[in-house]
Amino acid sequence: MQLFLAAEDPLEDVLPHGYFHIGPMWVTNHMIMVLVAALLMLLIFPRLFKKPQSDPPTGAKNFFESILEFLRVEVFRPALKEHTDRFVPFLWTMFFFILFCNLLGCIPFPSFFELLTLGHVTHLGGAATGNVSTTAALAICAFFFIHVHGIDTVARALMDGTYGQHGHHEEHTSNGTHGHEAAHDREHMRGEALPADVPGDLRALGNPTAHYGDDQFVGHSHEAVALAAITHEQEKMTPVKAILLALPIYLWNFAPHPFRPKKGESQLMWLADIPMFSLLFVLEIIGAAIKPFALCVRLFANMISGHILLAVLIGLIVGVRGLAQLAVGVPVAGLDLGIQLLELFVAFLQAYIFTFLTTLFIASAVAPEH
Repeated sequence: MQLFLAAEDPLEDVLPHGYFHIGPMWVTNHMIMVLVAALLMLLIFPRLFKKPQSDPPTGAKNFFESILEFLRVEVFRPALKEHTDRFVPFLWTMFFFILFCNLLGCIPFPSFFELLTLGHVTHLGGAATGNVSTTAALAICAFFFIHVHGIDTVARALMDGTYGQHGHHEEHTSNGTHGHEAAHDREHMRGEALPADVPGDLRALGNPTAHYGDDQFVGHSHEAVALAAITHEQEKMTPVKAILLALPIYLWNFAPHPFRPKKGESQLMWLADIPMFSLLFVLEIIGAAIKPFALCVRLFANMISGHILLAVLIGLIVGVRGLAQLAVGVPVAGLDLGIQLLELFVAFLQAYIFTFLTTLFIASAVAPEH
């Protein structure tokens, strides 16, 4: 027991450490790493993507563009559909900010600066996402973004006169091929070992927006004509009226109405629907509060646990003496290297999971039912 007490506290490398204060607020090492991650993004992305380029990307641009395109096509679009490009900037930014914070935490900056300054500067570094304040801030941003844009979607639909017209979203090619045929072509092409997003009409590769049909009410010709007629007849609200009604409508559709009377049914069905809706509404509100909490804790726990484990393993080496230190140090060093590699994988995985779940929550908030 005394040997382990002699070792360094494993939490020393993951706890926040203050360096200076601005007024009543202490600036910690994690806050500095958040700033470093933001500065890296501001330096890298505007420089790599400062202007459109027709030539195939190479080097770092190819690496980042591959990730951006994968997220947009394979993660965001299946959930957000016609709303994809509206939310892509926020989701891309969130993914890379979390990723940069995670990766910076994998670099042993504290040991480097402590060695460089002969012990005068300690604990300068660490994973900012290993601090619950950072992950809570990200989750709160996601929470407000989700519900503000859910309300905004209702307001836009009211102003356009399209609220309640769910339509039928179909992806289609740039030459007007029906959505189910385009989808069939992509499935067929997947079977031939081509990328999942290669359409049947290769001209769509030059105009992906037209290929996907970023409009909410794309359908067969008779459906489009009928929808156009309904839209023309429906009253378009003024912006002030739409904004005032958007929040009540959003909350009214926040939970399902299992007994809402359909056309021709008795209005007495509301007597059963309202109590059930009230119960489901409370559960949905609780669920809406739990979602950001789950995002916060999942990212925080996964990022801090690996660093604590590494610190404990190093403590095993420090806690023994003589030949026992060599006997323990060699296998622990190998295990430490393996965990470090696992930490790199976890850095990407947790950024992906946080962004993916946020995408699903946004898709639910902007669904036509809202």
